[in-house]
Formats: sequence, structure tokens, C-alpha cells
Amino acid sequence: MSKIGLLYRVSSKPQETDGGGLDIQRRMGIEVSKKLGLSYVEFNEGVQSSFNVEVNERPILVELLTEIQKPKGIRKLWVFNTDRLGRYSNSWYSILKVFIDYKVEIYIGHDTKPYDLSNSVDKLSIGVLSLISQYDNELRRMRSILGKRNSLKNGNTWIGGTVPFGYEVKKKELKINKKESPFVKKIFEMYNNGKTPMEIKVYMDRQTEIKPRRSEKGWNSGTILSMLRKEIYIGKQKWVWKEKLPNDETRVVETIDVQTPKIVDDKLWKEVQDKISDNFPTKIDGRTRESLLKGFLVCSKCKLKLGHRFKNTNHYYGKCSEVNWRKVGEKIDHKNCPLKKSPRMEDIDEKVFDVIIGVLKESKTIRENYKINNLQPKFEDKEKNRRLIEDLKRKLRDKNLEKDKVEEEYLNIDFDVRIGTLTKIQGDKLKERFITHLEKLKETITELNDNLSTISNSKGWVNWLKKVNDIIDEKESLSLEKKRTFLQETINKIEIEYNKKNQSHILDINFKLPIIGDSLNYTGKVDKNGFKEYQILNGDSKYNTEIGINNTKSTTSNPKRMKILDRISHLKEKEGLSLNEISEILNNEKLFPLNGGKWYKSKLSSFYNYSKQSTPK
Repeated sequence: MSKIGLLYRVSSKPQETDGGGLDIQRRMGIEVSKKLGLSYVEFNEGVQSSFNVEVNERPILVELLTEIQKPKGIRKLWVFNTDRLGRYSNSWYSILKVFIDYKVEIYIGHDTKPYDLSNSVDKLSIGVLSLISQYDNELRRMRSILGKRNSLKNGNTWIGGTVPFGYEVKKKELKINKKESPFVKKIFEMYNNGKTPMEIKVYMDRQTEIKPRRSEKGWNSGTILSMLRKEIYIGKQKWVWKEKLPNDETRVVETIDVQTPKIVDDKLWKEVQDKISDNFPTKIDGRTRESLLKGFLVCSKCKLKLGHRFKNTNHYYGKCSEVNWRKVGEKIDHKNCPLKKSPRMEDIDEKVFDVIIGVLKESKTIRENYKINNLQPKFEDKEKNRRLIEDLKRKLRDKNLEKDKVEEEYLNIDFDVRIGTLTKIQGDKLKERFITHLEKLKETITELNDNLSTISNSKGWVNWLKKVNDIIDEKESLSLEKKRTFLQETINKIEIEYNKKNQSHILDINFKLPIIGDSLNYTGKVDKNGFKEYQILNGDSKYNTEIGINNTKSTTSNPKRMKILDRISHLKEKEGLSLNEISEILNNEKLFPLNGGKWYKSKLSSFYNYSKQSTPK
């Protein structure tokens, strides 16, 4: 039995349900094949954009052409309209040549009389029909575009599509929806105050008087984030007329700025955009890319945060002259900007993190805080420890009983809503309170368990200095996300500039606590346990360091650097002195660090280790 190929295609999603939708095409094609007494083979291209109509971009059409070219292959073809084959000349003539070479008969629409391409008249007819179909489609598209363009030029503000949440359409103009717009403001305010998109989504799902535009299942965090990025809420819209050229480039024919009513003020919108940029990673080629120091690095002069850039052969933090830096409302003097070269991501991420770890290990404040928070009970007598342990165990029992009770009440809420004792809104509010209470209870129980474990361990205080160093060292094995959280708790920002002479980057790391060079001041007194009493003297909160770009040049091209390195190497490797002893000698000899200040253990260690690694062997 002879067979006929049935080719279906629509050029846009809405056409799936219009007069030439895929289901309608399929029914019509099967109906024609039955009238002809032929078996059919279906080739369904689905939604295939009218801009991607070349043969090499249409695999289903290629399969059809392959079946035609086989011995005893398909020699009859049905299409709903000739533009389903190809709308532009390159695609159309390459397809037509295959049909002519294999004497394919083409059936169009309801017609059961084929076009015979071996017949010159039919060949001309189908070519003309194809051109008319192409012209008709282009004409309808142009009418639609010009209709929107003229409507906008006449002062209308509605450009079509889904009406944005917070607005409504009246006489082709976007107007503020009085019921929805307060929730738009609330979304922006919540995010600016530290709420996550997921927390905002949960809040919006509880509002029974409004609902999202498209989803019937409620809000989602992606929708919330998308809304937070839309300029329409500060009164800005842009309509762009684009046309695709024969060489596949896109040309912008016309752009119209459309002014709409504001729902959110400019200041709040800008603050939200800054937070989004810092909180969310960049996606490139569908892959999520994140860096350690994005949001921390700040140009020392422009005060702009460095964005991160991922190239095939280089990952780096973008300098001020890059156009995708966020603007701060004033003209940036790029020519005099101190950041002339971008820092490489892998180098600076690792070295900065090592520096921060080194500073924390040397800090007397960090050690003392650890001892007070975790080990101080070890200095009390045994009877006090026993009473303290009993007290902690009692508190743990009470808190665990309270947690069980809250969890039980939480489960009862759904039952009360079902029997009508509570409304759904009341139930949701109660659930939110219970969840918050449970989280606080769990935090308290964890803290009590930690304290109990510390006090019960009789050897915990002996090696406390080693313990605090081990805890700090563990930060180096954290995931990237947890390292960023650790940095957020430890530092405020890192100011950076480029040192052209040394071909390096100078960084000022701003810590949250004044721990740089802090020290112990012994009072001369002894406490009841026989330990010398002391006070912690604050240091500085800013740590200055320098990281080279080209290891060889940054180390060998500076005579003063080499002099300092040679002196340190001699004192350490030949005389066997400690870093503290070497720091004191260098300061006395006035061989100060290149970026100012005085030497101390962690700074000397960082300089020595980096310089030795970067010096050619």
C-alpha cells in the first residue's frame, strides 16, 4: 500500500489553538489520506519559529527529506499550507529541488488533487502559492507591529502580553490596580529588609484576596525575583522593533520609551537591585557561576563593587571601566581610577582567604572570645561544674518537652481548619507563629547541648589554643557558599587598587572587629585559679596586603622587596629565628612592609610564604 507523509508545524505557541493548530492539521491530514486510500507517516515539527526555517535547523523536516530520498520512499506529501514547508527562498528552493528530483506529489489543505512537480504548470502554481503565502504572513506581521507602534506613539501605554501584577488595562493604557499595587510595594520592602524570595512567596500565598497572573498553584520564588527586577514598577517600559537580516544578524528598527505609572520609588528600586546583584550568582551558558569575593571587593576610589567575569581562559573581577558595573548616580572618572588591571579570580580568592585565616589565628580577641564562650566553665571548681551540668540537663528536658508540645499543636491546626474551628487564614497565621517558635526552640536546644558537652569534657581547656586554630583551619574546607557566609560574618569589605610599579594589587581588608595587631596587657594580678589576669587591647580593623599579578615580575622587579625577602630568609633559614623575633628585628632596622605599617607575625608569614612561592627557582 502506498504511503503519504503528513507534515505539521505552527510558528508560534498561540497558533496551536487557532484555526491552523497542530490538532486541526493532524485531523485534516489523516482525513485526506483516508480519502486517497493511503497509509500515512506523520512528521510533527510542533512549534517551530518562523525565523528558524532553514533546513539545517529543522531535524523533523530533514527526516522527511531522508525518507523521500530512499529507494521506494515517500512520493506523496500533505501540508496544511505551503508556508509549512519553508517561508524564505534559501530553505524553500532546497526543499523544492528534492521534491522535483524524486517526483513528489504535494497535497495542500482539503484538496485531494495533487500538484505534480514534474508538470511545469503545477510547478509554477505551487511556487506562486508559496510566495503568496509568504507575502500574506509578512503582511499580517507588519500590520501587527505597526498597529502596536502607532498605538504607543498616540500615547497609549499598553504594549500587549500579560498584564503585569499591580496594573490593569483601561482603554489601552496601564493603570495602577488599587488592590494589587500595595502588595508590589510590600514585596520590594520585604526583600530590601532582608527577606528571601522564598519567604516572600510564602507570604504572598497567604493573601487570599490576590493571586498571580498565570499560575493556578500559587506564587513561586522565581516569579518574585522576576518582579523585583522589572523596571516597569518605576514607570519605565521599552518597546523594541527588531528585524532579522539575511546574514542572521538582528537590526533594531525603532525603540519607543513608554512611561507608565510608578508603584515603587526609585530609591527603593535601586537598593533592591544592589541586593539582588550581591545575593544571586550570574548564569552563563545555562551554568551557575559564583565567586568567593563578589560583593566584597570595592574600588578604593570609585567605591563601586567589582562584578565577576567568567571567560573561557580567564576568570576575573571586572575593573571600573567595564560597562556592566552598577552606576552610583554620578559620572565615574575611569581615566584616573586606581584599578587599571583586573585581579584574576583564582589567585586573589585563595590568597585573600589565606590572609583572613592567618589574621584570625593571630588575634588575641578571637582566642579570648573562644575561651570565654566555650571553655571558661573549666576554670570553676568541681562542685560548681556538677551544679551547672544538672541545671543544663533540667533546661534541656524542659525545652524538649516544650518542643514536643508545640509540634503536636502544629499538627492539630489542619484538623481545626477542616472542622471549621479555625478559618484557613487563622490557621496559616498560627502555623507561621509555631514555625518561628520551633526554630527558636531548636536553636536553644542546640546551644544547651553544646554547653553541656563542653563542661562534661574534663580535658577541654588544656589544649584550647590548638582547638581554636583547628576550628579556624576547618573554614578552608568549607563549600564556596559557606565560605561566603563565613566572610560575611568576618569582614565588611575589601578595598582594592592596582600598583603599576610592582604589578600587583593592594588590598585593605576591613574586618568587623579591631583584631589586627591586638595584644594582651597583663595586670600583674593572679586570679583564684592561679592564672595571671590580663586585658585585651584592641588593634586595628583594617589589614593591608599586596598580591602580585605576574609572580616573576612582581617579586624580582622591586629591589626593596628582594632586600626584605633576603633578610627574612637569612634570619629564618640561617639563624632559625621565630617570626615574632624576625618582625621585631625588621622593625628596628626600619625595613618596613612595602605598603606601610609595621611587621607582625601573620603579616610576615603571608609575605614570606607568597614571595617564596613566586620567586623563580
